[in-house]
Amino acid sequence: MKPKRKTTEWVSVKDRLPMVAEQVIAHYQGVYCRRLVTFYTDIDGHPHFGCLNEPDGKGSQPATHWHPLPPLP
Repeated sequence: MKPKRKTTEWVSVKDRLPMVAEQVIAHYQGVYCRRLVTFYTDIDGHPHFGCLNEPDGKGSQPATHWHPLPPLP
């Protein structure tokens, strides 16, 4: 059984990053505000928050915070 995570607080990317391929809500400063994205790293290990249909990193923007998806009802 997976440990329960708090889903009430936004996490700064300076404090922690999501797991690779995890879908999260990302918060952007002055770009999109918030979007449902997938977190991944590129071949050089750089972190990306990209749209679900942008696995190549094109269109990826630097997020400031992220939020885990809430559990399904």
